[in-house]
Amino acid sequence: MSADVAAVVVAAGSGRRMGAPRNKLFLPVGGKPILAWSLELFQSLPEVRTVVLVAAPSELEECRTEIVQPYGLTKVGKLVPGGRTRHESERFGIEALAAEIEAGDLEVVLVHDGARPFAEPAHVLAAVRLARGEGAAVLAVRAHDVVVAGAGDTLEEGAAGELWAAQTPQAFGGRLLLEAHRRAVADGFEGTDTASVVERVGHPVRVVEGSYDNLKVTIAADLPLAEEIARCRQTGRRLLTEEVVHA
Repeated sequence: MSADVAAVVVAAGSGRRMGAPRNKLFLPVGGKPILAWSLELFQSLPEVRTVVLVAAPSELEECRTEIVQPYGLTKVGKLVPGGRTRHESERFGIEALAAEIEAGDLEVVLVHDGARPFAEPAHVLAAVRLARGEGAAVLAVRAHDVVVAGAGDTLEEGAAGELWAAQTPQAFGGRLLLEAHRRAVADGFEGTDTASVVERVGHPVRVVEGSYDNLKVTIAADLPLAEEIARCRQTGRRLLTEEVVHA
């Protein structure tokens, strides 16, 4: 693969659900900030040319001085202020790559939640390959248990194994992603994730089965598991990893 992939890492959240006094992505796991783990993934992949880090305006300098510089994250080429919502922050990061996408210098764009520090390189590259060939791919895992969705006062049940829980990174052809987001703006649409923005313009999204290790650190109860996964990574073991399969 050539180095024509960019990653947009969204880190503009807060510590509210974590109960932390600051953005949870600055919290240490395995001896370094959660966000450092997330960014090091893309730093390590030769296919990734550049990284756009989207952060709260008040935290841009902290990201630079506490994470990007100390951890030698030289691929972080742009730090972009986030927006009012996750969707808007994501769009700002993608628009920061617009000139390179339109010039044909970037073929694939990965969109990643900075709160997922343990995505597997092999899974990411599988998603990139699918995005090159088919335009869009997401990492996902099969639901563990019965999943129930509510609509009004009714419930619809889906059996475990039949439903997928989407993860990040999600991979897209750069031109497709840029156009999908611009159409969303024009129509006043905000997606639940990047894939929903692309699906809305009629483009199918493929699934790469990933790993249950790739958890999103959201609440304080997630931290002990994150610490255990970090210890496994540091010793070359795997805790919950599944094989990569395509659906």
